[in-house]
Amino acid sequence: MTKQILQIETASAQEFKNEILKGINEAFKKVAKELQQNDKDKLLSREETAKLLSVSLVTLWDWTKKDIIPAYRIGYKVRYKKGEVLQALKKMNNFNKSTK
Repeated sequence: MTKQILQIETASAQEFKNEILKGINEAFKKVAKELQQNDKDKLLSREETAKLLSVSLVTLWDWTKKDIIPAYRIGYKVRYKKGEVLQALKKMNNFNKSTK
């Protein structure tokens, strides 16, 4: 990250405001990017995954058995990585488009 110097003495109020807003905007973009990356690794329950995909638990279980959506067993619980679920959904949508 390069350090930029702004001289307040010679900057107008509007220039100063714009520099502050620019810095805030860059910080928000950085935080949003980090949150998106962390969100992809979030583990979802079966119920959360079914709701995300708008399918029943039976359909989700069927897709899991057919290896359409990867699942992870943690003890007696089944979990899905959100990023992998969304990737599988994109893959299903691309398949549907290519068969038409």
